[in-house]
Amino acid sequence: MTSIRQAVIFAGGRGVRLRPLTDTIPKPMAPVNGSPFLDYLIDSLIRVDIKKVLFLVGYKSEAIIKRYKDSLGGMVQFEYSIGLTEDNTGRRLLNAYNLLEDHFILLYGDNYWPIQLDPMVSLYKKTEAAVLTTVFSNKDGAGEYGWENNVEVGNDSYVKRYDKTRKSFGLNGIDIGYFLVSKKALNPSLKENLSFESDILPEFIVRKQLVAYVTDIQYYFITTLESLRKFEAFVRKNKVEHIALNNT
Repeated sequence: MTSIRQAVIFAGGRGVRLRPLTDTIPKPMAPVNGSPFLDYLIDSLIRVDIKKVLFLVGYKSEAIIKRYKDSLGGMVQFEYSIGLTEDNTGRRLLNAYNLLEDHFILLYGDNYWPIQLDPMVSLYKKTEAAVLTTVFSNKDGAGEYGWENNVEVGNDSYVKRYDKTRKSFGLNGIDIGYFLVSKKALNPSLKENLSFESDILPEFIVRKQLVAYVTDIQYYFITTLESLRKFEAFVRKNKVEHIALNNT
């Protein structure tokens, strides 16, 4: 079975909806009950035996680099690809091309979901898709935009449409990231400031190379102060673990 050993995390955007908190720190470092959000995300990766983490940083990158400067006693190896604040997600990913493993899990630095890596990898291998995305079924309207969805998944698990405007008919889930990606499917020769979601993923949909792992398990996001507080409450109630670091 295809092995996933590397996580790649988008962690470089401005995070304007989380201001004024993000005036002084990058969004993935937002405090959750006293520890940065990334501490929880990294712990969830370690629990599915991922040993390498590559941060795609930009805005206030020094805060992330300073905190994750060691290897947690050998448990995980950290690397960084440093870009500009204005770089879009596709540009950040392609800039890091030489640091990518053949297959990797790609995450947003502001979403948390209990990773179900084995069934994700099983579907990824079975379909031989270039990219797998994780889609929240949103049956109870508990997504980031309430009942509004942004993905249409067919009965065969392939993504038929991705719509960031959330206005198309037939949308039946929310893309929450947690992508599995084949490096060879990416084109490092592209030079534009591309969006992974708006510019790169649609090409895979056209070629029927984007498959969806659909989950009913609730995900959490820290895009606003309100959603950050909800994640804090979830962490307290469920005693969600985070990595323990001595450095600040």
